Amino acid sequence: MGAAEQPTEFHADRVYDVTDEEYVAVTQETFVGPAIEEFRHFEPIDDETTVYYLYVTDNSGRLVGVMSLRELLNAPEDDVVEEHMHTDLVTIDADADPEYAADEMADRDFPALPVIDTDDVLIGVLRTDDMLEVVEEEATEDIMKSAGFSFADIESSRSSAILESSIPKILRLRLPWLIVALAGGLMAGGVIEQFEDTLEAVVALAFFVPVIMDMGGNVGTQASTIFVRGLALGHIDDRNAMRHFAREGLIGLLIGLIIGGIGAGAAYVWQINEPYALELAAVVFVGLVTVCVVASVVGYVIPWIMNKLGFDPAAASDPLITTVKDITALLIYFGLAAVLLSELI
Repeated sequence: MGAAEQPTEFHADRVYDVTDEEYVAVTQETFVGPAIEEFRHFEPIDDETTVYYLYVTDNSGRLVGVMSLRELLNAPEDDVVEEHMHTDLVTIDADADPEYAADEMADRDFPALPVIDTDDVLIGVLRTDDMLEVVEEEATEDIMKSAGFSFADIESSRSSAILESSIPKILRLRLPWLIVALAGGLMAGGVIEQFEDTLEAVVALAFFVPVIMDMGGNVGTQASTIFVRGLALGHIDDRNAMRHFAREGLIGLLIGLIIGGIGAGAAYVWQINEPYALELAAVVFVGLVTVCVVASVVGYVIPWIMNKLGFDPAAASDPLITTVKDITALLIYFGLAAVLLSELI
């Protein structure tokens, strides 16, 4: 007598860990009173669907009946559970297809179904929470197959190429994008040079250049990582890409407003005794808002374009994102500074 402790193997390569914290099983000769005691000591796993069924087995572990907790509590304690259990069982075979199991649970409207092996031995209980995860995985696989490719296979091939290829091939894969980043850095330096007079007049502007560039890099990296993961899991595709682009732009704007407000406040307090303190705060605010929006959007768009063109998003995205957001942010930052602080130049 006691709860089962065997792991449940389901659909061959899909294994669920089943412990005595997930369901209660007793033998058919068990009296109702001790069976109730089993439930009193039952401690379900946190955040999981609690299984309020008593599973009844014979002495060989084969499933022979089931009772709900309500039926168990209403039965006389000196009766054996065999006298009250239901023998018309709905079970799932351990090697059943996950989609079939999901359909079976949906049709029966059961929160849990027992899983048995080929000898009818109870080896686990499949909960609704388990099936939601399985259905999501299966749907992702179906989407990838219908599109004619497997993103996981593509990523595996790219990872193998980066990790196991010869050094010359690795350089061919990585170096071109780093040269793009170098060119972008030189262009960003050219932008700063064009506004040399502005920097000389208001030296405090130089303090916020790395702040703006670093913030753009962080936001862009976040966005590209989220996008690539969504693409890998099938959450982003041709049908909903534009919606995700627009949503990420809105998120970038909200982040920019918050970060920009903090940065502008710091700039104003730092230069509060200077006549240009308010103008400097406005320049910092607009610069941070702009870089957050641009970095968020290009953090989504560039990996999408690289994937469509057949390039590795992991190698190509960050250099291109860095180049675009740095040049855009610096042009807006110094351009606005030149306008608002023109009387000091």
